[in-house]
Amino acid sequence: MLKFAILALALILSGLAGAKENKKKLSEVYSEKGYHYSALNEYFIETFRKPITVGMVSRLEELLYYTGIEILEDYEVQLLKKYPSSSTRFIIGRKAYQKKNYKEALEFFELMHPDHRFFPESRMMVAEIYAKQEKFDKQDEATNTCRQTAEKLENTAINKKIKRYFRMINEICLVNRARHLFNRGKFQESIDAYDKIPKKSYKWPYILLEKAWVYYQMGDYNRALGLLVTYKSPLLNTYFFPEAEYLTALAYFKMCLYDDSLTVIGQYYDSYRPRFNSLSAVLKKNMKSQDYFYNLMFKPGEELEKHEEFVKQIITRLKKQVRYSLDFNTIHKVNEEMREIVAKEPLKEQKRLVPHLHEVKTNMVSKINYNAKSDIFQFLETVPFFSEELFKLNLETISRKKDLVYKNKKLIADRSRGDYSNVNRSRFEYFWKFHGAFWADELGDYSLGLKSNCRAVRIEDERR
Repeated sequence: MLKFAILALALILSGLAGAKENKKKLSEVYSEKGYHYSALNEYFIETFRKPITVGMVSRLEELLYYTGIEILEDYEVQLLKKYPSSSTRFIIGRKAYQKKNYKEALEFFELMHPDHRFFPESRMMVAEIYAKQEKFDKQDEATNTCRQTAEKLENTAINKKIKRYFRMINEICLVNRARHLFNRGKFQESIDAYDKIPKKSYKWPYILLEKAWVYYQMGDYNRALGLLVTYKSPLLNTYFFPEAEYLTALAYFKMCLYDDSLTVIGQYYDSYRPRFNSLSAVLKKNMKSQDYFYNLMFKPGEELEKHEEFVKQIITRLKKQVRYSLDFNTIHKVNEEMREIVAKEPLKEQKRLVPHLHEVKTNMVSKINYNAKSDIFQFLETVPFFSEELFKLNLETISRKKDLVYKNKKLIADRSRGDYSNVNRSRFEYFWKFHGAFWADELGDYSLGLKSNCRAVRIEDERR
């Protein structure tokens, strides 16, 4: 009888334990209600003191599918290291990469599962690390893996946004390959890589300048100038780079078309440099603000309308970057979750959940603000450098012209310039005349037909 009683008690206790075990955790309850950000935070509270199982890792990946992994940036690395998931390893690796701790970055990237949705992006950073270490074979291998896995995941993705994400990763890896080929002096291979980037890619407007530098190094100044002319199209009016003006003036200079070079330099100093200085003065007043640059991007009615069109164009260009739209989308989803909780949950539950969501939102706003500020000031920092380079080029151009006068010489070419014979083209390229209008399907395919003017003759000899 005693044994039976003990057994019965054991069964009762076992049943209670089972009932307790079967009771849903808060993180599961929040997930079912659609409170995914609250569920993720509750998940960490529930598990961080427990041994992590395979099921816990799967559960974490499931939650991150809804919240996105950027939210993990708010958690300590030591906490993330406890969870052996590909998502946490990606974030830890990326943080190490940003801090230039390449050994740790490679360690965590190599632990990621090859079928994970962020594996292609991890290969992109692995390739960049190997490029810095000049391990070119490993770099090429990582780049190829990035492109292959991104293409595979794009083809299997159902969601259009996810498809675009993997296409973007594929294209970034291709652009990085083109850059590294350029750095190795493999110019034609670099051009071939750049040419694979479709014009619909968000990266395409940026690579025009990079391709122009490749053609410049190849000595094809006409093709470089043609690419740079593309930025004058109304479709690309938000893309202005001081570097493009410098390269334009430099290409004219290399062809000894000194008047053209001086015209470009003059336009830069008369039109663009004062606007840069004005922009810099305004933005520097708000460098310490935690939300000024965020408002500049996402609250145009309050901030952006105060500035001239030039500033609006720069901000519009930044907003086209994928990372800003992803982060802003996170803020939108957090706001939606807060509204749902306030509308449906009792006050006690609101006090438990809403403060954390406010903190998440504040962190995301600060992140966007910091990245936007960094991008804007990084752009502005190029202005003094290229202004100085243009100033040096201006002096050298004037010096060359004076030298011709002192030697009683002139350059041989007259102003009747431009001929198809001066254009380098492959057998697959056709001629389309430019009639003063930019056609979308022709953008990026322009080449000038200028003849080099670098032969000098004595003025007396010419008169004979």
